Amino acid sequence: MDIISTVVFVLAILWVLSQLVVTRRKLRAGQIVIPPLFAATLVFLVCILVVAALGASPLHLVWLFLLSFVLGLALLLFPPGMKLTLACLGLLAGLPSLNEPQPASRRKIGSTARRNRR
Repeated sequence: MDIISTVVFVLAILWVLSQLVVTRRKLRAGQIVIPPLFAATLVFLVCILVVAALGASPLHLVWLFLLSFVLGLALLLFPPGMKLTLACLGLLAGLPSLNEPQPASRRKIGSTARRNRR
């Protein structure tokens, strides 16, 4: 039973880390990030930390994984939860590094002054 618990715990950590890496790459590439999935990842990360801190069986992570999707969606229904999720997305995106290509600035061609109407 200890082997199964260890495997579940390691798989849970690997899933969270892979989701964070994929989300960071999507943010850096300017692709669409699905906020409910990211919120569920954050909730599951908190579940992993709570299970580890309390010394509970890692097998609880099986049902907490499913519950994290429901709680992640519920988190986005409230403004503080949405702000927390967006703040974590901002932290995950981080500052752009110097070796990454920067997007070209969009400038309007022509005058910005009002045109005379006749």
